[in-house]
Amino acid sequence: MRNKEIPLQALPDTQNISFALQDEPFVEIRSYSQGKIQADMQYYKANRTGAIAEAYMRKTVADKLLKALTLLPEGYALKIYDAWRPYAVQKSLYDEYYDTLKKENPSLDEAQLHERAKTFVSFPDKSKTVSYVHSSGGAIDLTLVDKTGRETDMGCGFDDFTPLAATASLEGSLKNQTAKENRRLLYYAMTAAGFTNYPAEWWHYDYGDIFWSAATGKPVLYGSVYEKPNLR
Repeated sequence: MRNKEIPLQALPDTQNISFALQDEPFVEIRSYSQGKIQADMQYYKANRTGAIAEAYMRKTVADKLLKALTLLPEGYALKIYDAWRPYAVQKSLYDEYYDTLKKENPSLDEAQLHERAKTFVSFPDKSKTVSYVHSSGGAIDLTLVDKTGRETDMGCGFDDFTPLAATASLEGSLKNQTAKENRRLLYYAMTAAGFTNYPAEWWHYDYGDIFWSAATGKPVLYGSVYEKPNLR
């Protein structure tokens, strides 16, 4: 996996997706995996309003993460940064990024600002069957850790909204070979397990949501959940 390049991919086009929504239960990954997969919920640590400490996701997503774990070389594990995300968190992330872009780009109109903002932060639109991907329980933000639990070098941090965050941004460069190989390990373990990657973010993977649907041509499986899900 270390020697295979990550392909360049276009951002997902969600205009013509179809739906076959399923009422699949949620699980909490730390307890469900019996501690094999850890979580370090970044927005909760940052005290962002509405953020939660638990890493909730659909059961099939958790099963696929456990599959990805088995595909990694010995000594590597997965750590979750974010999974199911409350509406209040998504709205604050979007509004904050939109305001930043507005200050940095005074010549752009509202439509252009929204279009640029959505590259990194999905707009939380409750009028849609499926709004932002992290509302579905199918989107996961994560990284690799070594056998001591230390995060591996990925070339830039989580929520780095720059071109360096693109999953394939290190390909074709002789710089930071370690980070390049780590991104490849994560990418090929996750995609082999059935996830798709959001190309602008090395940390973001999807199953069953609108980004996954756009990438695979399969119907969306998971609708939006805005309140803290009940575990069954």
